[in-house]
Amino acid sequence: MASTLPKISPQPPTPQSRLPLAGPALGLLRNPTAYLQRCRERLGDTFAFDVFGYRLLWVFSPEGVRNLWALPEAEASKGAGDFALLRHKVPDELFIGRKTMPHGLFARDDVEVYLDNLQAAVAQQLDELGASGEFEIFELTKRLGHRVGLASWGGLEAASPRFLDRLVPALDRLDSSESFVHPHKAFWTIATRKRLELRALYEIDRVFAEILSEREADGRTHNDLLSQIIEAWAGVPSPEREIGIGRDVVLVHMGSQSNLFAATAWTLVHLLQRPELLEAVRDGDLNLLDRCAHESIRLRQRSIVLRTVLKPTVLADEKTSYRLEPGTYLATMMSVTNTSELEGLDSFDVANYERPTFARSGELAARELVTTFGHGKHSCPAQGFSISAIRHSISQLVEKYDITPQFRDPQPLRRQIGGVARADRACRVRYALRR
Repeated sequence: MASTLPKISPQPPTPQSRLPLAGPALGLLRNPTAYLQRCRERLGDTFAFDVFGYRLLWVFSPEGVRNLWALPEAEASKGAGDFALLRHKVPDELFIGRKTMPHGLFARDDVEVYLDNLQAAVAQQLDELGASGEFEIFELTKRLGHRVGLASWGGLEAASPRFLDRLVPALDRLDSSESFVHPHKAFWTIATRKRLELRALYEIDRVFAEILSEREADGRTHNDLLSQIIEAWAGVPSPEREIGIGRDVVLVHMGSQSNLFAATAWTLVHLLQRPELLEAVRDGDLNLLDRCAHESIRLRQRSIVLRTVLKPTVLADEKTSYRLEPGTYLATMMSVTNTSELEGLDSFDVANYERPTFARSGELAARELVTTFGHGKHSCPAQGFSISAIRHSISQLVEKYDITPQFRDPQPLRRQIGGVARADRACRVRYALRR
């Protein structure tokens, strides 16, 4: 291993390859879940390798994964780890000077506000579908996810056709999850110095300048989350104020939406594959729909949990305590443990969840081995919003339409190395108004 990278002592097992530097890179680019599973089979539950300029210590044992989640943020930062992944795709300008973060917007007393806007956005999307036709599930849920999210914290104006059709291409260009879904594309983004991403960010700046100008001109009071973001920028002169408001909206939107559309899509796919569950949801069993959503996220989760070591620290598994220098990255991958730690977890079973609770957690050697929205202080702040969005959008969709699948047995995209999986094939359906 290169001496310039931070040290891990004692030295963990390392995968052997005829191409020592390229071996892990090729494995991760081709099929990260399968590559890490092979490493685990050959090397055990804890191992390390260098890739793309990072030194990573991977942990998959109960004690190792439990301790990865439990380390103090000041010693091993999950926020810094997430940022290290995001900045490969997203311009640094988006992160400078932010005043609004997701935790602040998803406070409990905001629920009524964003649920009203969520319902309005879903109604708009269903009206757009019309009486009958065809759609691809992941494409539809992506547009719906943009519409629902923007209506909630970008104002209903942003979700209207006039602005939505300008914002969606720009947001898709900025979408940080693309560098996880198609890791090889990150190299092009870096090579072009994010020129296309910057162009998209500037288009979003222009759109929100128009939205804010129109709001100020009509003089009405808006009881929505965009108003809270606007208030955070009070006293800041133009154009910094308008730019800052728009970029706060984008940051919240990216954080909450990058996986929501895929989670919604898989929930619908799994329901369409199980007519008895679909009919129960149509009959009003929304608790069942919530359980389907959690099980879909568990089964199709491809996220990496990544923590950047900021101070000299120790990570212990069942056998060894590893001393880690600052700059080391600690990691585990949910798709490896979510589907392997108990018998039957490699297939969909709605009985695995009772509302948000994994019903078989008592069988696990560590509850952290199965993850949907994170654990403890690192739980996703948008969890409640996400499940509400999935519940409302799918219940309304299947209540309004008969939907006939035109696909067979979609699987997760093999190359994906983060987020909820995209499908490896188109998932097209025909739909028509129910009689």
